[in-house]
Amino acid sequence: MAKRLSIIIAVNDAREDDLAIPLSSINNQLGIDFRDVEVILVDNGQYRLQNVDQFRLFKNLDVHYENPANVLSWEEAFQHGVGVANGDYVMFMGPDGLLNQTSVIQTFSATAAQNQDADVLTGLVLEQDMTRTRTTQYKVGRDFMTARGRWFKRAFLNQYHVAWQAVGKYSDEFYSRLVNCLSRADIEVNEIAYAQFLSRDIRSEVLAPMPRQASVEQITMLGKFFETLQQIDPMTYINEFAKACVRYYTQSKQVPEAERDRVDQAFWLLVQRNAGIWQNVQALVDHLKLTDQSPEAPWVKESQLFDGYIQALSKVAATKN
Repeated sequence: MAKRLSIIIAVNDAREDDLAIPLSSINNQLGIDFRDVEVILVDNGQYRLQNVDQFRLFKNLDVHYENPANVLSWEEAFQHGVGVANGDYVMFMGPDGLLNQTSVIQTFSATAAQNQDADVLTGLVLEQDMTRTRTTQYKVGRDFMTARGRWFKRAFLNQYHVAWQAVGKYSDEFYSRLVNCLSRADIEVNEIAYAQFLSRDIRSEVLAPMPRQASVEQITMLGKFFETLQQIDPMTYINEFAKACVRYYTQSKQVPEAERDRVDQAFWLLVQRNAGIWQNVQALVDHLKLTDQSPEAPWVKESQLFDGYIQALSKVAATKN
């Protein structure tokens, strides 16, 4: 039966009582017809749930329990969920996530009805964290480099073959980058849609907050991202790679000095692997210099240093093996 929304939860070795929190947050939604919603539990970890029948206590929920024969990564679990989903939209959750307010699905559904051409709806995310002094902190914001708090139109994902892939701690960013590049419209929803809570019993790796500073692992992810994007949409790949080269000038400054050489070398290797489109990078730089004269633009504020950076990358691209 067709649904409006499929909420896919990667169990990831959580226990039944751990899952009560995210399931309760869905069960307690207000102002919706629960016949339009399905919850897909993908039991992907080493340790299987023992008593899924207890989830019948959540009387509003249409829960589908998926118990794959093999242990799956959480990324594979999400992709498995998309494969069996019936919803017009899919939403992804970890066992340490919840719908932050009882109005989330109602608000998103109304927004979707008003923006039927939108491929993505993006809400706000609340993160709970603990300081070194064991003080709980909360951070709220909109994050386009995560799948948390977002609805994705399933037809859009299938059309462009957008799929989850395990690429270390940057798997969420990999997936989100593909979505951001390929979606026709991404509508911002003014609602705290997803909250990530602390638990001493749950491994907080599913949709975990990502480091913001460039690293070798992130650049490795970018290599996979560009390979995938090139296969899906070659023109978008060219544009995104050119932008990445420009952005790295600023990003590299945020890398600790002890790590900078390793990270720079990883980025240079990325440039060499994509050297065939270097002329497009140069074309973007020339365009930006003509059209953006804001004081903080690096080609204005640090023109000589930025030109030296582009020239150095140009030489790297010319040494392609």
